[in-house]
Amino acid sequence: MGSHTDPDWQLTLDHMEGLRDGSMDTILIKMLFQTTIYHIWRERNARRHHTSWMTAEAMGKTVDKAIRNRISSLKYKAGHKLEGLMRRWFTHTM
Repeated sequence: MGSHTDPDWQLTLDHMEGLRDGSMDTILIKMLFQTTIYHIWRERNARRHHTSWMTAEAMGKTVDKAIRNRISSLKYKAGHKLEGLMRRWFTHTM
């Protein structure tokens, strides 16, 4: 999201809704946003119910692994416009 990151939740949601070009980067941003929100919510519940806590670094690794697993499960065939999604994810994370 780069320079579009804003602490105002509504502005962030509006920005996410505006991403419609279908590019690999847009898809990855949406996957990252969704996965991060999901794991933050799980961490919040874990802390609220006094189970184990995760460090920010561990949370980042968990989100990265979840996204890699999701991309792997998609199994795009050769020639599909998103067949390089995992490669693109690695260019941003490695």
